[in-house]
Amino acid sequence: MSEIRRLRTERNLSRDELAAKSGVSSLTIRAHELGTVNGTETKTAEAIAAALDVPLQALFFPLNLDISKQDGEGQEASI
Repeated sequence: MSEIRRLRTERNLSRDELAAKSGVSSLTIRAHELGTVNGTETKTAEAIAAALDVPLQALFFPLNLDISKQDGEGQEASI
């Protein structure tokens, strides 16, 4: 769950601030950021995602909200 750290730092939150917002201990957040946890309880992941204001999937897969590609005529087309 290294996405947690990226999302947290993008929002300028410390681990302690994320812990306070999510109700999850800062030690648990640290363990997830470092990848030292095997599996995650759904309620823990949901609380972290809600505190970061992202969908649950964003904790496991990179979230790219600016997805675009070139169409056949060289114009940028949003997907």
